[in-house]
Amino acid sequence: MSGIRTLFALGLVICLMAGCAAASGEAPAVTAEPAMPPVDLDLSGLSGTVVYAQVFNMMMDPDAYIGKVIRLSGWYSVYEDEERGVVYHACVIPDAAACCAQGIEFLWRGEHLWPDDYPGPGEEIMVTGRLTTYEEDGYEYLLLTDASLAWVLDGEG
Repeated sequence: MSGIRTLFALGLVICLMAGCAAASGEAPAVTAEPAMPPVDLDLSGLSGTVVYAQVFNMMMDPDAYIGKVIRLSGWYSVYEDEERGVVYHACVIPDAAACCAQGIEFLWRGEHLWPDDYPGPGEEIMVTGRLTTYEEDGYEYLLLTDASLAWVLDGEG
């Protein structure tokens, strides 16, 4: 038993020393991409029917969701408006029967070249971003800003 106490005490001393070193004024490690705040609404693991209904609700009552960090998974979709010179990127979520779909547009954080850096249309993706809206041609659209984007490979997230 005393061997376990000794290991525990040694581990505690190492942890305290590490805490003191961190508090000694050393600069924290800098990451290349700022961390996304905690997710307020994670739709990535829900059934197609539930996600479809939730996204529909977000479209009907966007004010209840504005400013929240949302994560969702679906299919990558892109539309290039050559007349305006704008490329729209979206995560499209089909319903359970895959006959209907809802999509949320996103702006990927950082510098990315389209189409080189983006997934192919129809590839499964996971997007996390802060929800906002914008108006264009008299219509209001949902938009995930400052979004992170991940490809879902072989059904794994």
